[in-house]
Amino acid sequence: MKNRLQELWQYTVPDSGPCPQPDTKAVQRRVDAALDKNRRTFHLRRKLKLAALCAAALALLTGAAAVVEVVWPEYNVLSANFQGNTDQWKNMVNTQPVSVSDDNYTLTLTSSLADRIQLFYTLTVQARSDEAWDALVNWEGNWGDLWSFRFAGSLSMGGDGADPENRTMYVSVATERALGNFSGVRLELMKEGVWLNFSYTPVSDLSLDINADGPARADRIPDPFDGTVTLKRLTLSPFTVQAKYITEDTHLFPVLQFLWEDGTYSQVELGGGRGHGCGTEDGKWDHTMSESYSSPQDLSTLEAVIFGGMAYPLDHSEPYEVDLDAMTLREIDP
Repeated sequence: MKNRLQELWQYTVPDSGPCPQPDTKAVQRRVDAALDKNRRTFHLRRKLKLAALCAAALALLTGAAAVVEVVWPEYNVLSANFQGNTDQWKNMVNTQPVSVSDDNYTLTLTSSLADRIQLFYTLTVQARSDEAWDALVNWEGNWGDLWSFRFAGSLSMGGDGADPENRTMYVSVATERALGNFSGVRLELMKEGVWLNFSYTPVSDLSLDINADGPARADRIPDPFDGTVTLKRLTLSPFTVQAKYITEDTHLFPVLQFLWEDGTYSQVELGGGRGHGCGTEDGKWDHTMSESYSSPQDLSTLEAVIFGGMAYPLDHSEPYEVDLDAMTLREIDP
């Protein structure tokens, strides 16, 4: 490190003598002041952490890149929302933590993932007192009464249990995206005005214009029924599918299949998704329904989407007729 500094110094100001070196103790004091403005006890873990911070500061001084390793959280958007082996999708997940705190709770964003359709993220909620923990775990209202959200459409929430010893709860959120690439969340029990705000970058997706009539289904209990809808457009990402269509009944959703490059096909179920729409003058509905897959889909191996016996290629070439009875259904459906 000293040699590198000396080389830079001589290159910049030749014949000026030895290079002045950074004062590591001064760096340490400034780091300590930035952490909590108090002197801290120096145990081994503390020393290692400070050594890492000092190394990063020295690397910045010499123009070297500082690499910050972020630990992959065991409970994350992939484990909370999707099945199967999701390792190939880890590089799409943001695991840089963001945190806010007040006298009652520390709320931390641990992972996030978005496409044009939906936003997924996971949180940890740590109660900072026995009273705050009791209020959290014994909440008698709905989840929606306990939380507030910014820039979010219809949403679902889940959890991976709680850690009473550390007074920590693990929460997963999946929501339809609003405009923009920003979101926010807070607990109603937190101090007024305290929000956990964060930004995200949606992964790439693709759209297909269909503009065709085809079969639809309604899984209404106890009386399911079939019908017909006009499918206008599909938007696909590795994590969700969104269908825009015209229907006479908002319980109906288009029946779709994925056609893969190996000649097999798989069913795409929209019945459990989130839908919204608006009425038209002729009594029909412009409707939109979104659904996340049970496991992420590798769209690079997807050839076409099938609707009404016609395959609509992802390369936007002309649709062609297919016979599902002569094809093999994949065992694991998206």
